[in-house]
Amino acid sequence: MKKIISAVLSVAVIALSLTGAACGDKNEPQNSVKLVAVTAAEAGVRNDVDYFVIPEPAASTKVNAIADLKFAGDLQELYGGDKGYPQAVVVVKSELQGYIAQVLPEKLKAGAQWLLDGDTSSEDIVSAVQSHLSEGMSPTFNAKNLSKQVIKNCSVDFVDAWECKEEVKGFMKKLNEVSQTSFGEPADNFFMEETSYGAMEYDGKISVYAPDGAPALGLAQLMSADVLLNCKEVEYKIVDASAIQTFVTGNNPKADVCVLPVNLAVKLLGSGEKYKMLGTLTHGNLYLLSSNGEKISAENIKSLGGKTVGVVNLAAVPGLTFKAILKQYEMDFTELQ
Repeated sequence: MKKIISAVLSVAVIALSLTGAACGDKNEPQNSVKLVAVTAAEAGVRNDVDYFVIPEPAASTKVNAIADLKFAGDLQELYGGDKGYPQAVVVVKSELQGYIAQVLPEKLKAGAQWLLDGDTSSEDIVSAVQSHLSEGMSPTFNAKNLSKQVIKNCSVDFVDAWECKEEVKGFMKKLNEVSQTSFGEPADNFFMEETSYGAMEYDGKISVYAPDGAPALGLAQLMSADVLLNCKEVEYKIVDASAIQTFVTGNNPKADVCVLPVNLAVKLLGSGEKYKMLGTLTHGNLYLLSSNGEKISAENIKSLGGKTVGVVNLAAVPGLTFKAILKQYEMDFTELQ
């Protein structure tokens, strides 16, 4: 009797094992793209990863430091459209929109051109940003890693809210589809409408906050001369990206104007009650790097099937954006632990 029971248990164990293997095959298609979280330090040096998704300026820094590492794809082009995807947006307190909307958009558009102007040196840009960094912060950019090509790769190009409204809504829908928790959808009231304001001056100080990195580049020209925004006094502050949301929350938010990742802006402020979106400031700065893979474009993106891709900040916007792109091309993906 004991032998019969033992035999039955053995068969059951084998059956469970086979069932588990079958489930694993079902949940992980053979041509699925394997995603793994990596740090910026690991990018380009892990032999078990075929491609890396990494933002500028870290991408160029890595390529310049590692002999065989090359740019292998542009996530902005893979997403589609002339401008890539809406990444960082500018929001303004609702009660101040009449002052800000008259002057800031045009200054931001001019600032994007200033960055690429031949007369604007890397030292000029870096100095403008560094002089407004929060105490104790180390700058993302320096004069050595901030070339004109890196600036182009950061996709600084301000677009008014009424022109990019549908683009932002579409991108948020795609992020929500691949995110474990929804960021919500922006209300129409969140987007600044095209309108004209009279010549008004705010009788006080306006505070402008932005995270370091590509968004800070978008404010560099304004910070270079502490440009006033129809106000008596202005304060520009570049802060750690992980803390930027704290300046637009609470009963008395510190930021009158703030640059935020689009997903956080929609999640925290998407109703349009406290803040209005003035426009998008940057349109993506994520790139694929590889030392042994082919270049990836919309035509051959399917060749990523079965490959392992390491993503810096896999759980945040870089990872969600890459997942949204894979879903757009009807490609399966799995996350490795």
